[in-house]
Amino acid sequence: MEEQLASYADYLFEAPDFKVSIAAIVLLSVIVGATAFTNGLKEDIIAGMILLGVPAMLAALLTSPLSNIFGNNVTFNRSALMALFSLVIISLVSEIAGIISYFTNTHYLFTGFILALSLVFALRMMILLGISVNSLPKVIIPASLQTLFGGLCLFYYIKTPEIYLDLIVSSIIFVTAAFVFVRYVDYPMVKSFGVSSFDFIQDFIAHLTDGSPDMEEFFEKIGESIDAPVSVVSFKKPDGSIKALIVTPYVHPGPMGEIGGGNLPAIVSRVLSSCQEGLVFVPHGTAYHDFNLVTAEESEKIISAAKIALQRMEYSDSATKSLRVECGNTKILGQRLNDSVFLVSTQAPTSTEDIEFSVGFTAMAESRVAGAKYATIIDAHNCTEPFATAIEPGTRDSYNIIRATANASKQLLSMESGPIKLGVASSPPICTRLEGMGDLGIRVAIIEVLGQRTAYIVIDGNNMITGLRERIIEKLPVDDAEVMTTDTHVVNTLSGANYVGQKLDCDHLISTIENLVDKAINDLEPVSVGMDIEIAEDVRVFGSHKIAKLASTANAMVAMSGAFAAAVIIAALSLTLLVFILF
Repeated sequence: MEEQLASYADYLFEAPDFKVSIAAIVLLSVIVGATAFTNGLKEDIIAGMILLGVPAMLAALLTSPLSNIFGNNVTFNRSALMALFSLVIISLVSEIAGIISYFTNTHYLFTGFILALSLVFALRMMILLGISVNSLPKVIIPASLQTLFGGLCLFYYIKTPEIYLDLIVSSIIFVTAAFVFVRYVDYPMVKSFGVSSFDFIQDFIAHLTDGSPDMEEFFEKIGESIDAPVSVVSFKKPDGSIKALIVTPYVHPGPMGEIGGGNLPAIVSRVLSSCQEGLVFVPHGTAYHDFNLVTAEESEKIISAAKIALQRMEYSDSATKSLRVECGNTKILGQRLNDSVFLVSTQAPTSTEDIEFSVGFTAMAESRVAGAKYATIIDAHNCTEPFATAIEPGTRDSYNIIRATANASKQLLSMESGPIKLGVASSPPICTRLEGMGDLGIRVAIIEVLGQRTAYIVIDGNNMITGLRERIIEKLPVDDAEVMTTDTHVVNTLSGANYVGQKLDCDHLISTIENLVDKAINDLEPVSVGMDIEIAEDVRVFGSHKIAKLASTANAMVAMSGAFAAAVIIAALSLTLLVFILF
């Protein structure tokens, strides 16, 4: 759904400068006046400016301030572009009417001009309902400006009352038809979620253009509360200070940008780093998009749970070597830390999306059954392609994850343990968010037990391109390694598919990680380790199946809008022409 949501940004564009649109309005008005208004009007260029240019320029100037009394998002640039778009429609109709009058050798008829004014009234209303405020009374005046000024300027040339009666009646017909269309298309969203899709569109535009967080209000209305586990692995130096934390929240860091939990890894790391020294890793827990936080403030509950787990942590200097277990497509790199197990799951080189919460939760239970006090199961999230599917309960991959977890846990709990050493290193982002890397950059932890070194690399990004994981691992001077991403969605605003390695220099990434691994090896020192899990209660997330329901509702709206729009336009035109004939 995030990919679909972010892909809607492809349809957005930056409105040209106000002066550019005004210049285009003047030029178009002159051209249409000189070519269309013949056989009935003298001084055609002046007529084009009066009938076309003046109403468009006045609408461009006044739409923004009048719209923003009740709504937002209507800048002068957008107001001028809307006026220009409306003028193009009026001009096309005027040209057609001019061609007809030329070939029939008759006076220019203003029936088409009146019809075009009524049509742009309806179109401007729909645009303002979508981008400004979802209220007909609040948009009706700014929507009417170009039609209103067009009618007033027409009075300079034509004073026949029937013309203006036609304009009023046709405007009412088109506006009514447009309003019926808007409410009909909006009905599935209102019925399913109790909120309007037009409110969502306004907030979506405001977020992409101005960084507004208002979209969170939409998600909060449709959200529900859950209890989410938060796993904390803590490494403590001999002097008692914390060297590193691995915090794994079992929620999803989405939906996009700074909205909801989109930047959850950075928020968790920033707050916990300010409370204690040590490097904080925030890998991706097993959770799908239904577990997106509805607001950024919900991250405070995740952080509070992590602090509680950290306060009651029990430490030991005992750990085992790492091992890798494979079951079907699933590969799990596991290590026993104290009396608990730490497991990282990947499907690479098979492309996948997230692992559903229930799959991970079941796998955690299998570890407990095997004898582990706690189990942290991380979704490495390190191999994908656009529109890859999630791992859902009942699928073969889900059973593979559960079986591999059980097998790894049993083996780890029976393995010889020894003293543990830890070395860490980090790098700030080596590229921008738009190039696929979030604020945490790259973080590396090396765990050494009984002479074996295992590297855990966490990149603050949303998944990785196929094959990059393998290229990284083969370059590292360690016995085993796994590369993870945080699945941060702060990199997803203009695109839902913005994976690590897709836009950044992969060779530069690999060399950076190699250097970090060398630094982490040089940083190795004895530590004690502990693991604990606390439940974050009453966390507001999207809710079960809400993402699928949102996607299906959006698709239904798109599917039904085309046919209904055609029917509405035909009915409105037919009724309007009938009125013209009668009057």
